[in-house]
Amino acid sequence: MLSKMIERGAQHLLVRQALAQPALKMLVAQPTRSFRSDYNNPYRYNPTPISEYEREKQQELPVWDRVFDFKKYMDHEGPLKLSTGLAFVDVEPFPRMKLMRLYYLTLEELKDLPEKYGYKFLSQELTRFRMKCVDENRSIRAIEEKLASGLIEELIVQAHNELKLLRIMKSWKPWDSIYSEIEDKEELANFLNLRINNPFPTSFESFENIRNNRPIRKATASVHPDATQ
Repeated sequence: MLSKMIERGAQHLLVRQALAQPALKMLVAQPTRSFRSDYNNPYRYNPTPISEYEREKQQELPVWDRVFDFKKYMDHEGPLKLSTGLAFVDVEPFPRMKLMRLYYLTLEELKDLPEKYGYKFLSQELTRFRMKCVDENRSIRAIEEKLASGLIEELIVQAHNELKLLRIMKSWKPWDSIYSEIEDKEELANFLNLRINNPFPTSFESFENIRNNRPIRKATASVHPDATQ
């Protein structure tokens, strides 16, 4: 009786192996999927390796003029948070590296904007300030407190949105409609004369440097002729 049970069990095992072999062959035959196989993962490979001597020389330059050092910004002090508490926003394992990379890309995009466009200056100064803060502080908590713009994961989302906006600006060119060649100074003054009670351009009027003289009084019996001057 026992031998029959063992024999049946062995038969069932052989049948299962025979059925599983085609599935295993199909699984092995499929090519292995990888994300951007032609691109080295910066978490494992340093795309811009530099020597210790070059790294010391880079410290003399402003952070936005240096070569991006992946290895430097991979490190951070203190433990990471368990959760961001925000929907669809996960904890970033290497927030300093990702944030600095996005800031470097932002500065590259800003180079294509014209100098007369004021948003370029504002975005550039804000990006440089945040880059300096991230470079000088290895603690994630210190970066969040000094920038005071939310969690560092929210800063990464903001940097992503800023990068998208700049790329849209390059295609739309909003500065062409804002800054036209106005030769008439009076027309430019009228355009800039916007008031709170009237948001539309009004005629430019300025009474700051106008002299207001008293009208000359006529000489009468009660007025001395010398007082009319």
